[in-house]
Amino acid sequence: MKRTFCFLIIVLVLSKTSYGQHEKITANWKTISIHDNSLGEIEYHVHKNKMSSYKPLIVYLQGSKNFPLYWLNPNGGYSTSTTLDFASISNEYHIVLISKPNIPFVDSIQIAPSGRKYYPLNAAYREKYSLDWRTNAADKVINDALKKLDVDSSTVIVWGHSEGSQVAPAVATNNKNITHVISMMGNSLNHLYDFILQERVAALNGQISNEKAQSNIDSLYAEYEKIYKDPESTTKEWFGETYYKWSSFTLSSPIENMLKLDIPILYVAGGADYQSILNMDYAKLEFLRKGKDNLTYKVFPNCDHFFMETRTDESGKKEWIDHLDEVNDFALKWVTKN
Repeated sequence: MKRTFCFLIIVLVLSKTSYGQHEKITANWKTISIHDNSLGEIEYHVHKNKMSSYKPLIVYLQGSKNFPLYWLNPNGGYSTSTTLDFASISNEYHIVLISKPNIPFVDSIQIAPSGRKYYPLNAAYREKYSLDWRTNAADKVINDALKKLDVDSSTVIVWGHSEGSQVAPAVATNNKNITHVISMMGNSLNHLYDFILQERVAALNGQISNEKAQSNIDSLYAEYEKIYKDPESTTKEWFGETYYKWSSFTLSSPIENMLKLDIPILYVAGGADYQSILNMDYAKLEFLRKGKDNLTYKVFPNCDHFFMETRTDESGKKEWIDHLDEVNDFALKWVTKN
């Protein structure tokens, strides 16, 4: 299956339609709402395929940004930030998705004058969006889903990609119903460290000078100092997100939460993922150092952040090879073995 990409997240073109026909997406999902005094309204979505059947549960956590789970592009096609083949996997598993705070399940996106696709930020999202919100919301969704669905509780999986990969182990430290964690293409150390690593690598590769890299890194540290001095600010922003978001995701690191777990963890990296691979490699070393054997670290050597491999033939023509189905098949087989 060929996939296309936009705004640094993987997208799957589903169909061409006109605005207002979102039922082509929502028809496959049942939306359930939970109200929490602290978290506010939490909406989660259960795939309807064999919904009444007795099946294991996958709670899928998508990556960053405030886009809806599905969005309508200006060309009339729908895209999604999710990375699972729900129609197929839902034959064997209950599938649950969770909307981010005050973000609809499906909506149209907008195009900036620069051509960049974007979805407008709203006040409720800015005030709530954080690792704490995502972790606690997922915890409540799992408990609610276990009551309302016929779940084989011997297999309850929290499965995250990119930023969702950081959230997944945090959820598992809170919710003891979870039996497996799958984290894909997400850092193990402080996420802010990735930006520093990218500057160093750019200098080592000769893309920028060492002086330029150091100047950029000094600027990054200046921004990070501002974030940590005002960690709960929902009005100040860096790199398109609030200080609150950045501080909440980096006051503890994913590896700290992973090391708290004794359940099986699958940690999947792409060897060509410049965004994450240098940060991710450390996790296996730390598990070895601690004498823990519940981490499976799998690297797909030629995959980027979106499970794609790029090849260039002798004429210079580029070819993109999609490994997403291969990666997901590996993960599901790992679940059955663990």
